[in-house]
Amino acid sequence: MSVPGQTSRNASTRLPRLRFERADAADAVAVAELLADAADALTRRHGGGPWTGSPSERGVLAAMRGGSEVWCAYRGHALVATWALGRRKPWAIDLQYFSPEPCRPLYLTDMAVAPALQGRGVGRRCLERALAAARAAGADVVRLDAYADAGGAGGFYAACGFREVGRASYRGTPHVYFEFPVSGEDGAPDGPLRG
Repeated sequence: MSVPGQTSRNASTRLPRLRFERADAADAVAVAELLADAADALTRRHGGGPWTGSPSERGVLAAMRGGSEVWCAYRGHALVATWALGRRKPWAIDLQYFSPEPCRPLYLTDMAVAPALQGRGVGRRCLERALAAARAAGADVVRLDAYADAGGAGGFYAACGFREVGRASYRGTPHVYFEFPVSGEDGAPDGPLRG
């Protein structure tokens, strides 16, 4: 599966070679450090904002216990990106902005790419893998939110083919909501998220 917005076969051959693995508890510290590095880079670039914070091992483990699959992307032996896919609706998502159908969404959260590799196709490759995982899990659609300001990744998701479905503020922070349909041709689920 490829992400729309990729214009040619040559473009895909220039994308970095990555290895994808589901994270487990042993990866939680490294995932938290990568999330913190990405947040720090956003703060240096755009100043303080809702992205400014200190992700923790405890938070990564809580996501895993809460039913999300946390994924890692490696270039060689180095962790270069992470994201989570889960069935539980994130706190900042307002469902009134999303299509009522399909009814089997997965939510993409906590996506981060090592700052030194941003803009080199790593995020696009991660989205391709996340969409494939969602499809294999039987999801109809992947939903997400992005901060609606300069530090947010809305432009990236739009360029990768995600459709903007709405904008809202949650606790004073503006968000943009996106979705991407992933159901198969027959629309039948292919298996559970952890299957």
